[in-house]
Amino acid sequence: MKWLLFAAGISLAGSAAFAQDQDLETTSDLDDGAHPLLIDQDQDLETTSDLDDGAYPILLDGTLSGHGDLKEGMATKRGFLRFDTKLGGWEAWKEQVRKNTGISFGGSLGVMWQNFSDTTPLGDRDAVGGKLNFNISRDLFNAGTPEALTLAIVIEDRQPVGTDLAPTQGGLLAGSIVPTATTYGEFDHLGITQLYIRQNLSENRFQYTIGKLFAPAFIDAYPFFDDNRQFFNQTFSTSPTIPSPLRGFGAVGVWYPTEGGQYVQGGVFSANSDDTGFTLDDVFDTGELFYNLELGWSGLARTGTPVNARGPMDTNNAHLSFWYKDAQPDAAVTSQPSAKGVAFNANYMAGQNLMWFVRGGYSQDYINRRNLTAGFGYRPSERYSDLLGFGVGWVEPSNNALRDQYTAEAFYRFQVTSNFAVTPDIQYVQDPALNPSENDLWVFGLRARVTF
Repeated sequence: MKWLLFAAGISLAGSAAFAQDQDLETTSDLDDGAHPLLIDQDQDLETTSDLDDGAYPILLDGTLSGHGDLKEGMATKRGFLRFDTKLGGWEAWKEQVRKNTGISFGGSLGVMWQNFSDTTPLGDRDAVGGKLNFNISRDLFNAGTPEALTLAIVIEDRQPVGTDLAPTQGGLLAGSIVPTATTYGEFDHLGITQLYIRQNLSENRFQYTIGKLFAPAFIDAYPFFDDNRQFFNQTFSTSPTIPSPLRGFGAVGVWYPTEGGQYVQGGVFSANSDDTGFTLDDVFDTGELFYNLELGWSGLARTGTPVNARGPMDTNNAHLSFWYKDAQPDAAVTSQPSAKGVAFNANYMAGQNLMWFVRGGYSQDYINRRNLTAGFGYRPSERYSDLLGFGVGWVEPSNNALRDQYTAEAFYRFQVTSNFAVTPDIQYVQDPALNPSENDLWVFGLRARVTF
């Protein structure tokens, strides 16, 4: 299976990169901010420019990619009993720079607080983390066309704020076998976390990206995987049965063989992540890789949605994701064996305001053997970008001495202004697998995030 996945990833990326150019109708209004999440799949993309005017707010917005953050930050949001943004002049200047130079840029600052019902081994009940990121994007060739070659850069810093632990580490030490906050961890220093090129080719039949990637945006991804804006707990963001690498060198290719929505996606990534470093040399020095092959149906097939945003923005999707990870005998913490597994996902819209999901996975030789999750996201009103989310999940550890863990989470994201959101969150963990002395773990959280 290892070499099958490797061949699929390389061949897809290669065929996308060298596919014959064809004359295409422009879909530049998609890259100008039109958001595909609420677009009827039978509707022509060129008729949806009113999305930029705020007629429809983002429902399940964004990705952790540079492109997704930029588009989410620029989108108009409206609401009742909300406040006007004070960054109107700044946003207008950014738009003028984009029109004059082709460079899109923006950023965000987020702070998350979590309180645990049980103290960690360090004696803490609270964990606070901060996340700063800055995104830059520019078309290098074929600017303004569907086959533009785009360069994207993400610069980030993540640190605990006023506490010894960031939320990612705090939840694990409190006893949960999956993090109670996925990406609010700690970096050594400010640095480049993503740097990649991407391109759509042959009337959007092929897509590829290569460079330093955030691998979870491509591996078993779905719209609720972003803890900047949605669920906090990893149970509902990425699969707890997949030892996905995080930030490192990788290549992804996607092929849409028919007009019916089917797709094949292959990816190859460095198995050794480095938050702010360079991992291409590691690929050649160690040869330790992570391989992924995904077969599925997408509501965004051939729409021109960027390859890094298709999964996280795909509100109607079903897929199977097969993976294999090489052994890592010299891993930073402890030696890790090779592992393999499969995951599945189904998420669909029910009307205009609700999306449900069911996900699960199975692995061999990874810390978690099986998992199953289900839940929904609901937009209470079409007038603003609030979001209500609820999910339940189960995970079975591979170590038979550990208990099965059950998790429930609910959150409500309140969009105070178009640039500022506040999200209270509550999690209940039954039988926390890493704390056998406790039967219950409650986690109360609050997230604040401003985009600029």
